[in-house]
Amino acid sequence: MSALTKLAILFPCCFILVAFVKLLYDYLWRPLRLQHMMSSQGIKGPPYTFIHGNNKEAAQMTMEALSKPMALRHDIFPRVQPHVYSCVNRYGRNYLAWDGNRPELVITEPELVNEVLKHSVTTFPKRKPTFFLTGLFGNGLVTALGEKWVKQRKLANYAFHGESLK
Repeated sequence: MSALTKLAILFPCCFILVAFVKLLYDYLWRPLRLQHMMSSQGIKGPPYTFIHGNNKEAAQMTMEALSKPMALRHDIFPRVQPHVYSCVNRYGRNYLAWDGNRPELVITEPELVNEVLKHSVTTFPKRKPTFFLTGLFGNGLVTALGEKWVKQRKLANYAFHGESLK
């Protein structure tokens, strides 16, 4: 075999090997390591499942809950989000869930939610609005970002004062 054919075979093999290692790192090593770190800090959750995370389990629980008739009562949380309801009962008010290989820290304690939303504005920025959302909501308070949002928020804030609501 000539050197050119060996190179033609070696290059795609190296590319496939690098892609396979990256896939294993992104979808197996990093999620398992993160789950172990969170578990050592006291945050438990359903175990990570390769590639799809907890999505299959959540979809199955939702389909199961929606297939049963609902009694007339105000407690609809177990029916609307049964996977969150069961995880809160099983792992506590704060737990780690998986959306594919992306971890989600679910916080259901009102004090912690308030703390995160008020004091971590730069940590959790708004997503850039999609074309569909911009067409649906325009360029208003829901889709605005940065200084434009601050200006619109100040204008809208006056409508929700106690005097204005009376």
